[in-house]
Amino acid sequence: MDLRGRSIGVGLLIVALGQLSVRAVLGGSALLLDPSGSVVGLSVGTLSGTPFRSFLVPGALLLVVFGLVPAAVAAALYEGQRWGRPAAVTVAVALVGWVAVEVAVGFDRPTAYLNLATAAALVALSVYARRPGTRVERPE
Repeated sequence: MDLRGRSIGVGLLIVALGQLSVRAVLGGSALLLDPSGSVVGLSVGTLSGTPFRSFLVPGALLLVVFGLVPAAVAAALYEGQRWGRPAAVTVAVALVGWVAVEVAVGFDRPTAYLNLATAAALVALSVYARRPGTRVERPE
């Protein structure tokens, strides 16, 4: 990957956002195609304490908030936009909120740990990417 003179931290941040985006696009799309959740091993019974009767709205939120938004943030970071790192931290905070809601509703899925690890990585890499002296030198 051509980092265009950006830090390794920015490159890793782009990768972390990319994997979140891919997972959310796949999961959100699956829930939109089958709002019963059965295609991803979920039961609408887990939604009993929520305002939702199917996974249609959660799937759409998953697709947009954690699929499309992280992809846009990754693109912004790649292009060197200044708002990229704060936006990555915002995605991390939203992801922790998403996991908190899943736990409160009673979801017991291993992806919660992966999502929390991704959120922690997004914050850590956003800080690391700002550190002076972490820039990649361009070859002459």
